[in-house]
Amino acid sequence: MTRRLIMSILHFQPIKGQVRTILRAILNTPEVSSCRLKVVLTLRLVCEEIVMNVTSYAYPEGTEGYLDVDIQKVAVSSGHPDNRVVIRFEDGGIPFNPLEQKKPDITLPWKQRPVGGLGVYLILRMMDDVRYAYVDNRNVLTVEKII
Repeated sequence: MTRRLIMSILHFQPIKGQVRTILRAILNTPEVSSCRLKVVLTLRLVCEEIVMNVTSYAYPEGTEGYLDVDIQKVAVSSGHPDNRVVIRFEDGGIPFNPLEQKKPDITLPWKQRPVGGLGVYLILRMMDDVRYAYVDNRNVLTVEKII
């Protein structure tokens, strides 16, 4: 069994107002762009939510901040259950564990739902694994999709 590992490492600074640039760079990596369209669309939605949250909330007003994104694609063979894309987001912003957030009540009508929480809920539903750690004053959020 031969494993092929492709990896891209991206660094963004400053990040304020750079959501489209960051998202475009992630989607244009060989790890993501070589996936089936359905997987690319899932990764686009998930990455957009994560990048939007980091650029909007991770750093206090007036702070430039940074975002590092490491993307790995493991390919064993077509249809193999170990084929996956792993994306790791790292920032030095305010500690925030999205896995500890209260699950939104999706049974409420749209107009009665409080703002916030739905993006994290979608990430958890769409990805096969989501992990968070706060290490050396850095938020590290890792999402994984079996392809």
